[in-house]
Amino acid sequence: MKSVTTLTVFIILVSVLLPFALMANESVPVYDLEQCTKFALTSSNRLAISQQQVLSAKHNLTKARGSFLPNLSLSRSSSTSERTDFDYEDPFSGQKSDFESKSSYSSNSINSNLVIFQGMNRFGALKSAKNSLNSAKSDKQYNKQLVVENTATAYFDLLRYKELEVVAQEGMTLAGRELEKAETLYRIGSAAKSDVLQARVRHKQTQLDLLRASNGVEQAFAQLAYTMNMPLMSKFDIDRSLLDGDYEVSALNELYELALTNRLDLQSLKFQIQAREGDITSATSSLLPSLSLSSSYSRSINESEFRFGAQESGNLSYGYSINWNLFDRFQSLSGRSQAKANKRVAEYNLSQAELDVQLEVRQLFNAFSEAIERLKLSRETIGSTEEELRLASERFKVGAGTMLEKISAQVNLTSARADEVQAKCDILINSVKLNRAVGNSLDSMAGSNE
Repeated sequence: MKSVTTLTVFIILVSVLLPFALMANESVPVYDLEQCTKFALTSSNRLAISQQQVLSAKHNLTKARGSFLPNLSLSRSSSTSERTDFDYEDPFSGQKSDFESKSSYSSNSINSNLVIFQGMNRFGALKSAKNSLNSAKSDKQYNKQLVVENTATAYFDLLRYKELEVVAQEGMTLAGRELEKAETLYRIGSAAKSDVLQARVRHKQTQLDLLRASNGVEQAFAQLAYTMNMPLMSKFDIDRSLLDGDYEVSALNELYELALTNRLDLQSLKFQIQAREGDITSATSSLLPSLSLSSSYSRSINESEFRFGAQESGNLSYGYSINWNLFDRFQSLSGRSQAKANKRVAEYNLSQAELDVQLEVRQLFNAFSEAIERLKLSRETIGSTEEELRLASERFKVGAGTMLEKISAQVNLTSARADEVQAKCDILINSVKLNRAVGNSLDSMAGSNE
């Protein structure tokens, strides 16, 4: 009976611990948070889209600047014709015959036009283009922060489950030892069968806890690889020293002020308002007259038997034009009203975004503060449950306690250690989220990657 029971426990322990032993012997690289963030930034579709939006805004700004310059065009035309006059009567001889003639024409010209005044349309377009470019740049930087935040969150979640796996492993090892002790005491008549059954149930429960933690590690790794845009990435280990450190949070009012001042998405919306102001200027310009200068020079060659005058000639022309569209079926007025409405929409978007930011900061501040308190409580609880387990074990040895008391103490200790891990990881995650929410730079997690 004894040998069979011992063999069963040995087989169970080997089946559970062997995969971990094999993994430990494998050469698995270790990637810290900065390396994972660089992978994510390098292959981020979100950042790629933002980069193209910045390039598009740059080209739009170049177009707006170019509208202040004169245009210049070159042209060339050439034609050849053959003419046949049938029964042509020679005025000198009076004879009739078919008369054939051939002529050619070519012309080269250069034209230029410069708009002097167009009702501030170009200045409005330039203002809109500049601010749209600044908005696109702010969006790109904010999207970079979101990528860093998402990567850090996934990294810390993986760290969470790896630590919970360690806690579950320790709990299963402790439960296995207690099961073996209970079976030994039962065989010598010093423990009841119910103690063995309770210890066995506890051991089975710890095996299930370890399985859940292992599955959590697999899922968290898959999520991190997905966040890095490398879903088929080979397994790697992570830096677990991030759990060590002291944590504190600034006053809530200071966080509000930082967020409203530094948030890049809010800055983007402010640039959008200024861009809409430029659109209003452009829309208003169509109500005013426009003035433009023009000049052209052409040189032509006409070789024909029927041409009178020089075969080669040049022509230079220049002038100005003034245009004032007095009635355009309310197109200009409607365009200006629409531009003003778009500006008001941009202002409302900024106002709503500021409200959302304050709510987000408040929620993250509360979550961060709560996680800090949970960490303090879990550390005190660990000390208390360790003493509780020691006393329960002593009472059980002298027959003054029960196996259920020991098991309860073990459960409480494992739970307290798991709570400590959860609190630490929640602090790390909320710290990253809160720094992003108040507009603090996350470049320290991204290294020098741009």
